[in-house]
Amino acid sequence: MTAEAAPSQTFAHSGKFFNVLGLALKNAGLTIITLTMYRFWARTAMRRRLWSRTFVMGDPLEYTGSASELFRGFLISLPCFFLPAIFVFYIAPYAIEPVYAGWLTFGFYVLSVPLVAAARYWMRRYQLSRTRWRGIKLGLAGSAWGFATASWGWWVLQLLSLGWYTPAARINRARQMWENTRFGDQPFQFEVEHGESPQKGMWWAFAFGWVTFAIALVGAPIAAAFVQRYLVTTELFDSSPEAYSIAYGLIGLGVLLIWGLAWLICWAPYNAAAMNRIASLITIDGARFKLKARTISLFIFTLFGWLIVILSLGLLAPVAGFLQVRYILNRLELVDTPRFAEIGQSVLRDSDSGESLGDAFDLDMGVGVIWPAGSPAKASRAWCMWTRPPIGG
Repeated sequence: MTAEAAPSQTFAHSGKFFNVLGLALKNAGLTIITLTMYRFWARTAMRRRLWSRTFVMGDPLEYTGSASELFRGFLISLPCFFLPAIFVFYIAPYAIEPVYAGWLTFGFYVLSVPLVAAARYWMRRYQLSRTRWRGIKLGLAGSAWGFATASWGWWVLQLLSLGWYTPAARINRARQMWENTRFGDQPFQFEVEHGESPQKGMWWAFAFGWVTFAIALVGAPIAAAFVQRYLVTTELFDSSPEAYSIAYGLIGLGVLLIWGLAWLICWAPYNAAAMNRIASLITIDGARFKLKARTISLFIFTLFGWLIVILSLGLLAPVAGFLQVRYILNRLELVDTPRFAEIGQSVLRDSDSGESLGDAFDLDMGVGVIWPAGSPAKASRAWCMWTRPPIGG
């Protein structure tokens, strides 16, 4: 590793939408035919394609993971998560008293918070250990359970503060993750300039999202109530019970759609601000990262990704992940140049059990994109994984 780059370098992703879509369709078909068992090979194929089209300073990344490693991770998650989840959601409601079943479900959700955090950590560790750039592999040190314990505490603070601790929690999670990340034997740092708040630029955007989404949460049902009253008093259609049921069902669906769209619109400024701030705090050997995420473009890409996931029933989720990968990399820069010639190979032990519980929660949509904590996409994916086996690329 002797080649040095110019002071300011741009990351790039050369993947094409229809190329990725074709692979995702093939993977989805084979996954259905094999009753989801092909998903390990599907993930590996998708990651190899996306990694090979990711360029840093003109050189591509390489993904060296295998389907057999992912399958071993699934075998670990089977008794640790899938079987207990099946009992809690499908057997307990019929086998035990409703009150006890309810408390069991509540306890399962509380326990799932640190499990999701640990799963994110194990998934990131595995994916980094299988990533090479210029022959040097990445890695993740630290303890997954330590990260899970801290995340659980931050989650409690988020609940107690009605969400207002979220920016600090997001920075804390990013700090703990990145300070344990390695490129070869070189650690990343998460540095805040003296006198600055770690959440600089995030609070006003978060306040906008919190207030406007709260208005949407209250306003949509109120508007639906006025629509219902109008339909009842004006007799615009047949007043049969069936007609009213259809009308009220459509109104309820409209409320859900408004809430979903409002979530994306209200929180887009905060998500863009948080992504840019976190990138600006990451350094390696004195070189700093810079991300240029913008509210409108991030909203459009996120909305398009949601539509793909919803309309395909999750089967084409890797395409949505690809869109996020390409969006970030094509707006990411490395300011100054690390001394790559002085970086040696990593001494961290590789993970040989795949992604473990990461497979259970399917946090990365099969392509290496780990959704930020608290994001609606991650929450919806986790909920889907609690109610069905994981499918998709």
